Amino acid sequence: MMRIIAIISILTTLAGCSSGVTFHTNIDNDVLSQKVGEHVARGDIQQFYSDQEAHESGATLLGRVEGQSCMSHGRNVEGTISDNRAKSNAIHELKNNVINRGANAFTINSCSKTATSYCHEAMLCSGQAYNY
Repeated sequence: MMRIIAIISILTTLAGCSSGVTFHTNIDNDVLSQKVGEHVARGDIQQFYSDQEAHESGATLLGRVEGQSCMSHGRNVEGTISDNRAKSNAIHELKNNVINRGANAFTINSCSKTATSYCHEAMLCSGQAYNY
């Protein structure tokens, strides 16, 4: 039975490829026309240490970005979460938001603990996204 399904699947695929079948998708043309080399990896983004440095380097400001870490209440959470880990997670999220905005550079203006009812430990980092 599995062999018959596999053969039918292969034949259908081959027939679809050879008969000029077109596929329709809801993906934006911007995504489809984006060149492979235009994708920015997290390790490829530039961090400026101040907005002045970014401006003097010729970077174009795209806007404010934030990243937040949230360590939930749960078993064995008390006493195991460090501020450095929370800050690192918040900066990681900030970088993701920089990439999602289409930027390739950023600054971190501030990081501070925040109070939430649903997090044991929360950290919010804010900064600016740039094209450089």
